[in-house]
Amino acid sequence: MSLAFDPTTPFRALAIAPLNEVNAVPVLYELLGESTSIGSAEDNAIVLVDESISPHHCTVRSQAGQVHLLIDLGERWRVRDYSWRKTQPGDAYWCPRHGTLERLDARDWCAHCKQRCGSLWLMRPLQPGDTFEIGTAFRATYVVHERQPATTLTAVPPPALPPSELFHTPARTLSLLPNEVTLPVCPPPLDDSNVWRWQPENMPFPIYLHQRANISITQHARQNPDREVGGVLLGDVRLDEHGQMYVYVTHALKAEFASETRGHLTFTHQTWLQIHAAHDALYPDKTIVGWYHTHPGWTIFLSPWDLFIHQNFFKQPWQVALVIDPSLDRAGFFVWKDNQ
Repeated sequence: MSLAFDPTTPFRALAIAPLNEVNAVPVLYELLGESTSIGSAEDNAIVLVDESISPHHCTVRSQAGQVHLLIDLGERWRVRDYSWRKTQPGDAYWCPRHGTLERLDARDWCAHCKQRCGSLWLMRPLQPGDTFEIGTAFRATYVVHERQPATTLTAVPPPALPPSELFHTPARTLSLLPNEVTLPVCPPPLDDSNVWRWQPENMPFPIYLHQRANISITQHARQNPDREVGGVLLGDVRLDEHGQMYVYVTHALKAEFASETRGHLTFTHQTWLQIHAAHDALYPDKTIVGWYHTHPGWTIFLSPWDLFIHQNFFKQPWQVALVIDPSLDRAGFFVWKDNQ
C-alpha cells in the first residue's frame, strides 16, 4: 500500500548498514504507506540478501500515529534466533488466538496456548534513533526528519541551527581518533602540484583535494546551475609523521537517480545502490571520506536537511561535507569538531 505524498508529514526512514563493514554508508529506505516488510523474499518492500535473514524477517507498521516494529517470534524461535527475548519498555505481544498480551509465560509463549506452536508477534514501539539488528548481517536505525516548507526562488535560506534544535536523533559522542580505529602512517602529498591543501585556523585536521576530484565536482556543479546536485568523496584517511590525522580526497562519484530541486537534494535508495556499485568497481581501495553538494545561488552553509544527512550517514570523525555555490564560484568544507 502506498500513500500519496503529504508535505506536512515527517520523513520516516530506515537507515540499514552491514554489520561487518565499519566504513559502510547506510542505505536509506523511506517508509511509505502503513506497513513495510523487511527480509529476503522477493516480494518484500525492502529485500536484504543474507542466509541469516528469513523471508519477512520483520515488519515496520504505523498505527494511530505510532510506528511499531513487528517480529514473528514463532518463526524466530524456529530458526533458533533468541535475540528478541530481552524486553524493552512499551513491548507488547499479540497471539492470533488470544489477542494482545502484556507478558509471556515461562516458555516465552502465550500463557493461554496449550502448545508452543503457531505464531506469536512482538510489537515494539520505535522512537527516532532506535536501532535493531536484522539477522546477523545488518543493523537498521529508525530516523525521522520534519519536512521543511517549500521555498521560492527569492526565499532567504534558513540559518544552520544547532542540531539539537532540529532533529529527533540522539546526540552522538565523537572523538577525533576513536580507540578502535588504527590509521596508516604516511606523509601527506605535499610534493604533488595537483593537490590543494585546506586547513583554516583552528580546524582539527587538514584536507587535501586532488585536482581530478576538484575538476569533476566543479563541472558537475556548473552543468546544473538551476538545482542542487551532489555525490560522494573518495580517498584516504591517514596519519602524518607527527600523528596528525588528515583526509586526502582523490576521487568523486556523482549521485545518480537523486531527487534534485533548487533547494533540496535527497539521496534515494537507487542512488546508494549506484554509488556502492561504482565504488566497488572503480575504486575499491578508497574510503568514503565525505560528500559534496551544491547551493546554486544560496551561498555556503549547511541547511537543516544537510545537517540531518551528515549526522546520520557521514558520522565518522574524518568524514567531511563540501558545499559549492556555482553562481559565486565559491566552496567550503565542513568537518566534525567537538561533537558538532
